[in-house]
Amino acid sequence: MKRISGAFAVLVFGLAWLVACGANEGTSGEVFTLSFAHNVGDVHPRGYMIQGFADLVYERSNGRLVIEVFSHAQFGSDYEVMAQIVEGTVDMTAILSANMSHIVPEIALFDLPYLFFSMEQAWDALQGGLGEQLSNLLARQGLVSLGYQTAGFRHLTNNVRPIYSVSDMDGLNIRVSQSHFLIAQFRAINAGGISIPWGELPAAFEAGLADGQENPLPTIISAGIYEMQNYLTISNHSFTVYPAIISARTYNSLPEDLRQILRDTFIEIDALQWAAIAEAFDEQLAYLYTTGISINYLSADAMQGFRDATQGVYDEFSLMPGGASLIIVAARYLE
Repeated sequence: MKRISGAFAVLVFGLAWLVACGANEGTSGEVFTLSFAHNVGDVHPRGYMIQGFADLVYERSNGRLVIEVFSHAQFGSDYEVMAQIVEGTVDMTAILSANMSHIVPEIALFDLPYLFFSMEQAWDALQGGLGEQLSNLLARQGLVSLGYQTAGFRHLTNNVRPIYSVSDMDGLNIRVSQSHFLIAQFRAINAGGISIPWGELPAAFEAGLADGQENPLPTIISAGIYEMQNYLTISNHSFTVYPAIISARTYNSLPEDLRQILRDTFIEIDALQWAAIAEAFDEQLAYLYTTGISINYLSADAMQGFRDATQGVYDEFSLMPGGASLIIVAARYLE
């Protein structure tokens, strides 16, 4: 996409540099081949990062560890891929946290409103105590966490009016992803929280079944949402993460040196991907200003108003075993 090519170039250059620095020649020892299934295209920034990860692992392992990447949802939906991870027919994936919550319910933490207010807070939390606690929860389900991809914060679009405060949401029908806690937060403010299949959304807008939706800017642009909606509110109401996991069965079958390469390489690539997403934001926003969609920002007071109005969602999550502890750990990174 031409308008965000600057940030994508950073990602491309960074991956090329890492691969060049990590290159080795020759193959020695047993060769292990793993599958990595995901649902985006090869040239999508997340897809490109995953392929770069596979290339770098191959180079650093002297060809002993081969990761075959299956993009474009070749292995089915996120839910189907998770089932295959559990069954052992797929080794690795990186999918939206909400679509993993039926296996690890606590991962729905990221669907709580205003859990974080900056990418730095989210990064520090996931690289620190919160990431460690989530890794332990994933491990109980036979999954090993490598890290987290991101698409940044989610924002609101609609066809009715600009959103300046939580009261402006009253009576709107906002389409959300099929996540219990995303649905709950919008229902808490009488804003629908309706779950419509993604492919049916244009028709739902046309028929008036949905007034708006919520997604990160990359999705709003790539899906042409700005062409279907009149108003965009930079709301930052939820943070989007894609946990990258490997089956514990597969992970434990690898020699320790290859496991170390997997861990270290994903951390490096992960940092690069987050930096590219952060840099892309201003370019994406600048492009959206040229499209004619009306854009406004929520103030800090308005964000707090949303957070206060959806406190019940936090209360519900806190009732989940370990839920209150996760909220407390995440809150430490807001200071």
